[in-house]
Amino acid sequence: MPVEKGPLLVCGKTGRVVGLNRKYRWARWLLPIFGLAALVWYLVRVIPKPSRATYPCQQVGAPIAFGGIAYLFSFFGLVTAFRKTRNFIYQHRYVAAGVCLLIGLVCAAVVRDMNEASAFAEDTGTFTPSDGPNQPIGTARGINPGRVAWSYDLSACNWDGKSKYWWASEFNDQVKITAMLNKTICSVAGRSAISNAWDALFRDKNGGPSYVKGEKIAIKLNLNNGGKSNAIDASPQAVFALLDGLVNQFGASQADITLCDPAREGQCSAVSNCCHTAFPEVNYDSNLGGFTPNAFAYSVAGPTETSMSTVIVKAKYLITMAILKRHCTPATTYHDPTDKTDYGNASVTMIFKSNWGVIGNKRGSQHYLLHDWDFPMASYNQLVDMYGSTNINGKTVLNIIDDLYSGDRWSSPPHKWAMAPFNGRWPSSFFASQDPVALESVGLDFLRSEMPLIKNADRHLHEAALANDPPSGTVYKPDGVRLPSLGVHEHWNNATDKKYSRNLGTGKGIELVTIPADRPS
Repeated sequence: MPVEKGPLLVCGKTGRVVGLNRKYRWARWLLPIFGLAALVWYLVRVIPKPSRATYPCQQVGAPIAFGGIAYLFSFFGLVTAFRKTRNFIYQHRYVAAGVCLLIGLVCAAVVRDMNEASAFAEDTGTFTPSDGPNQPIGTARGINPGRVAWSYDLSACNWDGKSKYWWASEFNDQVKITAMLNKTICSVAGRSAISNAWDALFRDKNGGPSYVKGEKIAIKLNLNNGGKSNAIDASPQAVFALLDGLVNQFGASQADITLCDPAREGQCSAVSNCCHTAFPEVNYDSNLGGFTPNAFAYSVAGPTETSMSTVIVKAKYLITMAILKRHCTPATTYHDPTDKTDYGNASVTMIFKSNWGVIGNKRGSQHYLLHDWDFPMASYNQLVDMYGSTNINGKTVLNIIDDLYSGDRWSSPPHKWAMAPFNGRWPSSFFASQDPVALESVGLDFLRSEMPLIKNADRHLHEAALANDPPSGTVYKPDGVRLPSLGVHEHWNNATDKKYSRNLGTGKGIELVTIPADRPS
């Protein structure tokens, strides 16, 4: 993310100037001044020796030079065109006046855009996997290693796209949604009943004993948009289904459960309105206790926010229910936030990015480190340190992705999916796994088949799968002890068959278990 340095915007990673800060009205004049200076420098260096045009300094200088010249020509073109327009009107030459007026308006638009947009552009690129299909890396995790369960029922979600909100109860069949989530969780655990499935998951996490009443369970939701609009947030019906399985079927105490998005404390109204009557003793994203300092450490210099949500630090167990959505939109030019076009930061919002919301209030200063397009594949990723910490990786019982309604960016309304089996309907799906890397790998394959992603969208998955020996060479040790592999990563064979190496019997990677609506519970 560009950082303000007085009248300039500077790339937070490289330190190079990437634009002008429009808070300083006089800064617009820096563009033509810098442009003229850069043009003189470019001509002096390149004309005697044309090969210098490929030098890094000239590659930086050329856009500044030609951008500044374009600004000057447009500005003087604007002034000249309007003067000519006035003269032609006095002479009653209305056609000529109209042509000059049109030219002036075009020049005015250019000047306005160059004033308002970032002076220089950053290419986000588009994602193409660096690894081929069915080439697993890392170590699969779980009772059934590498298993990702996917359940869908296309009749469960029926918002008309315009009435009220997508999460209104009349558009979401709670019975079908609860059945879907139960099937998904049972498949992950390899059990036929949801009560037995949760028992198996807690025992697997504890290495023997199950959950005991009094032990705190934090459920991390994605409430990024406040739950008061049609922007994608945690589905109230999905949360109700989760609570029903944990409380009514398994027997967990309501008082032990906190639904939270620590970065958005208090923004749980839609979920609370749906669930509070049936589950009045659950904590709905309030009084979370702030953030505990120095709850983990980063493995490299740079990021500094090491506090973590106190409610998660004090919990014994963590369940993450994320959303399947693209976080930012690929663009040939990435503009700074001041141009009112927010392309977001990380490639996708799923398990790893959702847990970004559990660290403290200074996390915003680290957003630029999430820019996948700005970093090579083999580079450090702070999400690996965060997820690998004892308070997240060490406590996670299950990872769930709510895909009842998906989004095409972090703040988008629901997005219907074209790919089979959705065929232009809401995805109406759940995904779950004990293996966060496998789960996110599957989610990413679905997303990239449905919509373009920014380049290097899976770099955090390569680092996480090989956290014990990552491509970047980073020694990941957020709690002072080097991390093992956080799970297994691979891409499916194709978007039609959706097969991974365990499905094909060719490797020890991911197993995607598909549970359509007509399969019995």
